[in-house]
Amino acid sequence: MDFELNEEQRLIKNAVRDFLEKEIAPFVDEYESERKPLTKEIFKKLEPLGYTKALIPENMGGLGLDFVSYCIMIEELSRVWGSLRTIVTSTGAVSFLISKRGTKHQIEKFLPGLLAMDDIGCIAITEPNVGSDASAIETGATCNGNHYLLNGTKTLITGGSMADVLTVFTTVDRAKKSKGITAFLVRKDESEFETSDIRKMGMHASVLSELHFDDCKVPLENRLGEEGEGLKIALYGVNLGRVTVAFTVIGLAEASLEASIRYAKKRAQFGKTIASFQLVQEMVVDMSVKVEAARLLGYKAAELLNKDIDCRREASFAKLFSTEAALDVIHKSIQIHGGYGYTEEYPLERYYRDARHLTIADGTNEIQKLIIGREILGVSALV
Repeated sequence: MDFELNEEQRLIKNAVRDFLEKEIAPFVDEYESERKPLTKEIFKKLEPLGYTKALIPENMGGLGLDFVSYCIMIEELSRVWGSLRTIVTSTGAVSFLISKRGTKHQIEKFLPGLLAMDDIGCIAITEPNVGSDASAIETGATCNGNHYLLNGTKTLITGGSMADVLTVFTTVDRAKKSKGITAFLVRKDESEFETSDIRKMGMHASVLSELHFDDCKVPLENRLGEEGEGLKIALYGVNLGRVTVAFTVIGLAEASLEASIRYAKKRAQFGKTIASFQLVQEMVVDMSVKVEAARLLGYKAAELLNKDIDCRREASFAKLFSTEAALDVIHKSIQIHGGYGYTEEYPLERYYRDARHLTIADGTNEIQKLIIGREILGVSALV
């Protein structure tokens, strides 16, 4: 296995980092400290980098990049602004599912706006009574002539109130459990539903929403896949989602590590910089090892995605290890910064809040352990 980035990937990494530092970083402090929701104008600034085009085939208007290259882009974006990353990857996930499972009409109708970053997308699975067990979805869809009526509530939906295109997972028959789950592409400008936002611990500039569907009319042509294929469609993107989360926290951990190195080299105590203190060096070394180990686990999973090889275990490895490692890295970074690390004068407290959420997203870390246990032992603790 080649552990080196190729020339194209190095160019992508450097170009993306340079662009984000110049064009995006200046907005972060204001939006995060004031809890200002991201604007579509800021989201649109990323269009030249092709974030939502990255994994889409060239014949559909995408860039046709490999998964490792995409993960490099996600790490760099997360290193600068975790909140913006959430909206970008949610939109990218909608685009990815449409490219894989959409009809010709759906590709022509939905993809151009998403790829141009004129439209924002979100994935709506979670409900007040439904989390890890997606087969228990309660939001119903009833066919009524040339459209479906959606009824129910989705909650904790990233970018829900901002989204122009939503992939909503419903059931057409609760008695069928997983075999009744069905997915729909819902356009805000053609289907009426209500939204409200939820205050949260971190990622203050990214909205987290509750969606309310009350006889929401969705055209029959907007059904993604056949009735009963919804869970299969959701699971199609689950490994990518977990690898994406891994590179998100790797970006946050990398930012924390870089901040700690800068601070340790300039902060003086007892007549010398704290970079020369043995315990500070121990923390920096431990942080560096964990960031690199997490990145390698992520690259392995991404490479398996490139080869279209089942990587449930590797994706869960990457998600579980990287999120736990990132929390420890950021914790140590706060310690290195001392009292300043606890203040909003430095970004460490924001990194910690942002990373904490990702031990829950895309399957809690406890669920990841059960998935890994099933893969290793061949015995499921979930059923």
